[in-house]
Amino acid sequence: MHRGIREFIHWVRDEDHRDLVKLEQAATAKEVTALEHQLGAPLPTDLKLVLGVFDGASLPNGVLLSARPGPGNTIEAGLKALAEVSETSFLDPELLLPFHRTEAGSYLAFDRSAAPVSDTWPIVDYDLDTGERRLIHRTFDGWCRLCVAEWTAPDYDQEFSVEKYLAQGERHARIEPDVSIAHVTVAHAFRRAGHPEEALESYLAAGRCVPAIAWSDWEALKLAALLGYPAHALEASARLAKRAPASMWDQRETTPSRVAYALGVVAPPPGEEQEAWLRIFDQLVAQALDDDDRAAALAIRDAVAAGAAGAAISVPRPYPPQEADVEPSDDLDAFWAACAKDYRAGSLREDDLLLDPRFAPLTARFALVDLLRIRRDFG
Repeated sequence: MHRGIREFIHWVRDEDHRDLVKLEQAATAKEVTALEHQLGAPLPTDLKLVLGVFDGASLPNGVLLSARPGPGNTIEAGLKALAEVSETSFLDPELLLPFHRTEAGSYLAFDRSAAPVSDTWPIVDYDLDTGERRLIHRTFDGWCRLCVAEWTAPDYDQEFSVEKYLAQGERHARIEPDVSIAHVTVAHAFRRAGHPEEALESYLAAGRCVPAIAWSDWEALKLAALLGYPAHALEASARLAKRAPASMWDQRETTPSRVAYALGVVAPPPGEEQEAWLRIFDQLVAQALDDDDRAAALAIRDAVAAGAAGAAISVPRPYPPQEADVEPSDDLDAFWAACAKDYRAGSLREDDLLLDPRFAPLTARFALVDLLRIRRDFG
């Protein structure tokens, strides 16, 4: 039995936690075998170990599903719900296998399509309303370990805050350092805390995971451009420029010409050092989403090759253009104060600061990256 499974079972069965936990009776071998026959494949060994101790449970973070047949908080009911929203057969061998319903209403499920052996199925979080799915744990043991780490953490009963959010992400990253969402959580927390350098490093770490959260490298690239970190920008853009289906750009929440523009802000002058950068520009031009995007990416590439790059780059602009909800002012002090207020409120974002040319006059007196050092609490 893996350590995480053992710790999870011990914590859930502990009499001291009866105000947080409601257990169901253990699943019988017959019930587990019947479910496996229904699935046409064995359940992961670690899940069977847990079901053999308690067949379903109300936990602090949601409901563990039962192996028994029928409606309610059961694996069968979860399978049927996923089959309905996925418009596929309940018996599809690659249908996600749910085992937990979160407090937010999404399912944690084994991704049966990711591996041929049940004990190597990763865990995804699946939102029934949006259909969004993201890998959240590499193993069931990792989920169990993180559950116990959260429930026994000193800050567990404290109000939600930036510090608590950061601690949650760091715990996940320590337990599963190869899971992208763990590093993204850390990065989000650092951004909220006003630490863009630390956020950048965490976004890059998220981008190195396989699979990675699709937009993690775009977030890293924006921060790298605003901070003026060319090596970090080159790493993030190299991954973004890899050939992918056009639909991937929707998931990345950007366009090739926008990536080209951000890269151009910190690109080196013409010379041997620029060769690697120009190869990335060429990849971005080749992946342009339409004629306007291609024309913008190519114009940016040519401008960089000609030496018209750097933080003062203003033309050509990427496509589509960025239009922030902002009223520029010739009074730079007043304009800066308004930007600080809007950034703290969340209505001004890094995309605006980087891509909207109306913020350029501020650079005569201020460093735009200083706005990213503003702390933004929740609520």
